[in-house]
Amino acid sequence: MIDVHAHILYGIDDGAKTIEESVAILKQMSHLGYTKVIATPHYIDNTRFVANNRTKKEILANLRERLQEEHIPVELYLGNEIFIDDDLEQKMAHQEIHTLNNTNYILLELPMVEKLELDLDIIYELIRKGVKVVLAHPERYVIFQRNEDLIEKYTELGVLLQGNVDSLTGKYGKEAQKLFIKLLKKRKYFVLGSDIHHVNSSFFQNFINAKKKMIHYTDESYIEDLFVKHPEFILMNKEIETVEV
Repeated sequence: MIDVHAHILYGIDDGAKTIEESVAILKQMSHLGYTKVIATPHYIDNTRFVANNRTKKEILANLRERLQEEHIPVELYLGNEIFIDDDLEQKMAHQEIHTLNNTNYILLELPMVEKLELDLDIIYELIRKGVKVVLAHPERYVIFQRNEDLIEKYTELGVLLQGNVDSLTGKYGKEAQKLFIKLLKKRKYFVLGSDIHHVNSSFFQNFINAKKKMIHYTDESYIEDLFVKHPEFILMNKEIETVEV
């Protein structure tokens, strides 16, 4: 399996605090069957979560070396979970933020509660210029929980949806859980991610049962697409075809 959303680069956001915690997380990911992980530290302008690409690459190199030393068979790739703002293109050009594995795909985050007035305009311009926008955990946004149909405005632009596995377990509340199940049943998701932050995350305890439930709600082939096929397309910068029912 391939994880497209993980906060495993130590010391630069609200994820892993030390290299030891990063290694411990990845060891557990390996035990679950993950072989590839895209590190996606937060990038949120005007906060402390603004590590540039040079810093991220140095941390990634250190972490890769430790994984090799400890014989943990997980390949690491670099990305960001980028909080939406109106100058993302400039930030990419100036090597401040990172696409997913140097592809045209970016992992984008919206505000959890309110709707930005110009977010659709920003996303439209990115897509128009060839950026493939993957929207992180749409089931967690209150605006979508209150109005599920609003999601269509994003997917009609070409936005791809990334769900959090732990949304199914109720970690983010009942409304997120309900919306996750609806989107899964409608096959609106294109990839699933751990959104892992810490070694003691409930993700590790819940993963096997959560995956079984997901197969029950849909089918094994679609779940394979979400964990393997579509994430591989992202890593290889291939197009992802829309799946509808």
